[in-house]
Amino acid sequence: MKIPIRITNLLSILILLLLPVLAESAGLVTADQPARAKEADTWLEPITGMKFVKIPAGCFQMGQSPEEMRSLRRGIPVGDYEKYYADEQPQHKVCLEEFWMGIHEVSQREWQKVMGFNPAVFPEDLDFPVEMVSWEDAQLFINKINEQNNTSEFRLPTEAEWEYSARAGTTTMYNTGDTITGTQANFNGTFPFSLNLRDVYRKSPTKVGSFPANGFGLYDMHGNVWEWCSDWYQSDYYQNSPANNPSGPETGQMKVLRGGSWFRYSAHIRAATRYKNKAVGQYADTGFRLVKSPRRSSGDSGKIMFFDKDF
Repeated sequence: MKIPIRITNLLSILILLLLPVLAESAGLVTADQPARAKEADTWLEPITGMKFVKIPAGCFQMGQSPEEMRSLRRGIPVGDYEKYYADEQPQHKVCLEEFWMGIHEVSQREWQKVMGFNPAVFPEDLDFPVEMVSWEDAQLFINKINEQNNTSEFRLPTEAEWEYSARAGTTTMYNTGDTITGTQANFNGTFPFSLNLRDVYRKSPTKVGSFPANGFGLYDMHGNVWEWCSDWYQSDYYQNSPANNPSGPETGQMKVLRGGSWFRYSAHIRAATRYKNKAVGQYADTGFRLVKSPRRSSGDSGKIMFFDKDF
């Protein structure tokens, strides 16, 4: 039996109206989700060819949600929550100004163009992310590329900028929802967690940009390699974090890492996951990506925010 055209049109309109509501209720977007990046909102760094995308200003809930806490407590050994995951609380509102972020982790090819050598343990493909680089190594790279660039300055993202960018308007454990698979990210899938089933374990990094981008056009925000942030680590920082453009504690002993890696389980690659290591630490699953800002004039005194087996 044919459905009358008027009814068909009415059904189509209802579906279009309901789609945003259904997506928001699933946690995939928020009501004020920033617009996706357009091609006009991208920029190429002239020396390395690194591509950056404009991340719009906005606010989000940073940290671990109550639902996420319940999933973690159900899915990990007793006592591990306080040891590894309690520093992701309390969830709190953070607002950020606009910034530009590299669409993927710095690759071995890009590192080698600037530094003249390749420190990676996995040099099979120069499009793999560079690893075996410490926070201090990342600063050397940043200083050198800043010396060679006349239009922009580069730095590591703050922890807040990193999580905001990883979420890209989503409120779930991953920017893919409350589950993630080996077709969406490179991680160690041998251990199931929450709704995530056992999955592939590739045992090495993959080429940057090998998996689908998130809503901001960023790749590999979950897995592949841990990414250094500019912040000092403090376990209770969220209890007193500023609401606007937080840049971390003034001092500390460890630097923040985000995103998880090819070596880590799905519980470790969530958008809220916090990790830390010494600034001199070099590991086969640790790299970084960059943020760029306009080059300051000489008279501007504004501040630049510039595999551990036990985890």
